[in-house]
Amino acid sequence: MSAPARIILFTLMNGISRNIYQVLFNLYLKSQGYGNDIIGTIMSYNLWGGAILALLIGYISDKIGRKKVIFFILPLTVFFAIIRLLPISLCFIYLASFLYGGFNSSIRILSDVFIVENTHNRNRAKFFGLNFGANMFTGVLGNATGGMFGDLFGFKNVMILAMIFRLFAVFPILKLEEKRIERGKFVLTEFQKKVFRFFIFSTASVGFGAGLFIHFGNVIFYDLFSLSATVIGFILAFAQLGTSLGSSFSHKLGKKFGAGKLLFLSYFTVPFLIFLLAFIRDPVLFTTIYIGRFTIMNMVNPIFNTLVLSFLPSGILASSAGIRLFANNTMRAFAAMLFSKLAINNNGYTIIFLISAIFYFINAILTYIFYRNLDGRDREYYNH
Repeated sequence: MSAPARIILFTLMNGISRNIYQVLFNLYLKSQGYGNDIIGTIMSYNLWGGAILALLIGYISDKIGRKKVIFFILPLTVFFAIIRLLPISLCFIYLASFLYGGFNSSIRILSDVFIVENTHNRNRAKFFGLNFGANMFTGVLGNATGGMFGDLFGFKNVMILAMIFRLFAVFPILKLEEKRIERGKFVLTEFQKKVFRFFIFSTASVGFGAGLFIHFGNVIFYDLFSLSATVIGFILAFAQLGTSLGSSFSHKLGKKFGAGKLLFLSYFTVPFLIFLLAFIRDPVLFTTIYIGRFTIMNMVNPIFNTLVLSFLPSGILASSAGIRLFANNTMRAFAAMLFSKLAINNNGYTIIFLISAIFYFINAILTYIFYRNLDGRDREYYNH
């Protein structure tokens, strides 16, 4: 089995169990009597862990190697995912969520770096698309089966079993040959500095906009429309199915329309869809727009990663991804705190979506500047 295929298999196994757990966790908290203020705070701790620990773990993996780090943090991810289900105290849940968030987020950035280091210019866009498509497809399976099994067998039981299965995800990468990491100092060119700035500031603006609602999709559908876990799971599954299909063919779309242009057009469309979510309360129309927004925004994620990570030095990829995740999760943590203050009634969701739309529009402006700075360099990865 080729190295990219092993990474994609790892993504599938890791992602299915992660998504089963994630679709049920907030609903489990609801079933235990926790309100949106507590759920938002727990998510904030989860995101702060992802911000701080992933920054450190990304740096360490640049020094000692990606595989060693994944072998160490995957069992810890499973451990803290399970123990935060124990109703010991809120402080205990906050601490466990902080640690779970840090280790869980780090796994994702290391898999992205694996893709860069095990592909070349001619096939990188393709495998980024396939790997992200696989990741989204795990959301389809995880959300659909997680909601259904949670209703049948109990949220807590299903989440624990999902995390135990997650441990087996390590097997596909056991024989993965790790690339030698370049040592020494790296001086970025002017263009690379522009790429890095876009990498961070685009992530930060989207992070805050998404953090206001994306982690609480299950709560939002429950509050606005009183849907069951099964129905909510299938809605979120459809959103990720569209993204999975779109991202799997993103390299072909990038070749046909131009990767930079497609990225900009997608990011420009999304704020208008979020604006509509602020006012529409028909469940069918709301769900359709929610799925459309999720698909359009995320199907170009492989293009974003291909264009950005390919232009940065290989020796700082994990550190750069860690800095990006720090910016992303820091903004999402603040946004989750704001969610907990605004989502005290259904009217709060109007304000939440309006604020989110503003930050997504800022990202569209940043992407337009990046598109102009590319000056055709994207063709190197999308003309094959």
